[in-house]
Amino acid sequence: MGMQDVWVRAQSIVSGSRTVRADTIVQVKWDRQSSQYLALVVTGGDEVHHQVRPHGAQPLAEKDGTALAEGLLSAMAASAALPGSHLLILHEVGDVAPNGTGLQWCRAAMNSTGA
Repeated sequence: MGMQDVWVRAQSIVSGSRTVRADTIVQVKWDRQSSQYLALVVTGGDEVHHQVRPHGAQPLAEKDGTALAEGLLSAMAASAALPGSHLLILHEVGDVAPNGTGLQWCRAAMNSTGA
């Protein structure tokens, strides 16, 4: 059986893009005070912020922020069950997103450079 890796691409205007191993994420939270970001708490207590709404766009409702956090956890678990290395990226999918936000975590195979 091959090695299985799951990575999450976090992007924000403030801190740029960062790829985080899913097995180092200990908590995913949405904070209504900063409703355009999901916070990925990694081992050691550091937080990596992922921007879920463009600056100036309508803030997420609490149920939508929670749905995106839960969606990431579900996508991490589903990807971990598959062989190979996978990258989870938040994509705009319009009206087809099951959580009503127009956003959905999508899985992609990682290449040898980790991108």
